[in-house]
Amino acid sequence: MDIQKIYQDKKRSPEEFLKMIRPKDYLSTSIAAGQPRALLNQLSNLTQVEDIKIFTGLLAFPYPFLANPKVNTVSGYYGPVERMMNEAGMNMAYMPLPFRAFENYVEKFKPRIVMTTLSSMDEEGYLSFGVDSEAAYIPFCDAARDPERLAIAEVNPKMPWVHGIPELGDNKIHISELSALVEVESTMLEIPPTESSEVEIKIAGHVAELIHDGDTLQFGIGGIPNEVANILAKTDMGDFGVHSELISDGFLTLMESGKISNRHKGFHPYQSLFAFALGSQKLYDFLDERKDKNRGRVIAAPVSYVNNPGLISRNKNMVSINSGFLIDLAGQVCSESIGEKQYSGVGGQLAFVEGAFYSPGGRNILCIKSSVKHDGKVFSNIVNHTPPGSIVSTPRHYIQYVVTEYGSVDLFGVSDEDRPWALIEIAHPDFREELRSQAKERNRLHYHSRLYHD
Repeated sequence: MDIQKIYQDKKRSPEEFLKMIRPKDYLSTSIAAGQPRALLNQLSNLTQVEDIKIFTGLLAFPYPFLANPKVNTVSGYYGPVERMMNEAGMNMAYMPLPFRAFENYVEKFKPRIVMTTLSSMDEEGYLSFGVDSEAAYIPFCDAARDPERLAIAEVNPKMPWVHGIPELGDNKIHISELSALVEVESTMLEIPPTESSEVEIKIAGHVAELIHDGDTLQFGIGGIPNEVANILAKTDMGDFGVHSELISDGFLTLMESGKISNRHKGFHPYQSLFAFALGSQKLYDFLDERKDKNRGRVIAAPVSYVNNPGLISRNKNMVSINSGFLIDLAGQVCSESIGEKQYSGVGGQLAFVEGAFYSPGGRNILCIKSSVKHDGKVFSNIVNHTPPGSIVSTPRHYIQYVVTEYGSVDLFGVSDEDRPWALIEIAHPDFREELRSQAKERNRLHYHSRLYHD
């Protein structure tokens, strides 16, 4: 097999790529750092557009093409770009799906064209999905093997080569399976570092107190997980494992400080497992097997595997660290919307909350800032009832540790009658008296018991 000839036969110019798009078409793309940014930008040069649908998530850029009134975009996870487009009145809709169900969605509705970013080809003719296995790998491979559909890759030598699980395809695809490719050399999508707030630093400190030697960790992106990583890197604890939907620079901090060994996880021992990575170029360089730093210690796998609660629970001492906007006195957590306004997405929070709940020695941790300031007024994020229209992301029956800047409380084993009083202890002091009054009225109306805090 002459793989160089096959490669050249698959290669298309940006103009030739446009000819593959029909006036009425259905496209799907990967998310974040795996998003084929050049191809999506190139779509602006289409001259005939009648009705094009795009399924995506966590857009990396406000691609001009998406502003076309004949283009309808559906996102499974809102980021800043989706929120901006929605506010501007563009054809942007949110699809309520857990992250692992992105694959199910594409399998059922079968977009004619599936696009993603791949690494450059190796000497055997394989290209890696790099830092973006997530919901890209399986849908792309399915489209590549379907004669009625197209799998089009943006091939970028900057995309790291990352190993996967051999039984699941090793996070790579052979050049012979691609429908077409367009070569691009561009920098990877990076998330600029942000300075953590005083509240985030305090929350991170309380979270770190709940972590033990040898725990298996899942955490996401942002100020709190990065601060938790910074704290753990300076402690005497170590031998951590990692099983996480997302890894970012906090993960790199722990790797460089020698805190991650994966010796005790029990599931994929001695390897950190993730679905996608999003962070700095330093993180991408570390993950790239071509730079001889990773050496198979960190592997990528499809989100349907990484975010499977049954598999997550096979890790020992699994600790999930996630964030929410607010929590009511029953323990229901809202993490993706502010009232009826969609802010982010379902993501993988519930999968990891449930997986950690059932893990031997596991714990799930929900981080919530005790208050928020809006239009000059301060509101409590611990509330008697969620506001009308609020979307509950994580149900009360799985909630264990809740952390604010005022401390932590373990709700596992705490009754409906006693939960309000536990949560009030970590509420903002300015709202505790009001919450106590509401809790007493709640008991009087609903529980009719003199045993509870008369």
